[in-house]
Amino acid sequence: MLDTPSAFGEASHVAGWVGVGGPGLGPNGSDEWLQVGLATFGTSSGGRLYYELARPGSPPQYQELAAGIVPGIRVRVAVQELPYARNQWIVVSPAGVSGPFYLPHSHRSWAPVATAESYAETQRCNRYAYRFDGLQLARKDGTWQTMRRAGTLQDPGWRLRRQGAAFSATTA
Repeated sequence: MLDTPSAFGEASHVAGWVGVGGPGLGPNGSDEWLQVGLATFGTSSGGRLYYELARPGSPPQYQELAAGIVPGIRVRVAVQELPYARNQWIVVSPAGVSGPFYLPHSHRSWAPVATAESYAETQRCNRYAYRFDGLQLARKDGTWQTMRRAGTLQDPGWRLRRQGAAFSATTA
């Protein structure tokens, strides 16, 4: 589950998302990923539920699923490989199921990612607070297992607090 962001700056975005893949992780070092989460752009007052799909040789595709999500709302989302179709992925959200999406060479090759991010065209910092709770990984048999171990990447100026299968990411 994700809580929506609390604040943001101009000419910028903040986002909290879960997904797989990333820049350079596709075939022959291409960009390939699938993510779903919440984002706020510029000075808009509401968050947006979205997914983003990057396939080799194509620019990333952003698909908005819902708008006007206010801070404090919890949203349950997932990215999952179909158990009966290798390299075929779906997005699960309150808006329904999107996909399947074919991501070549992705089967068992990517670690799951949960990320809070901020981008600004100026040196002004965006303020945000995201909480990821109940993080789970799908097992081969289709059941879900609580995520117990995770690596951490953290830039200076941001605060990260971990508690079991949950973490919060905020501006310092």
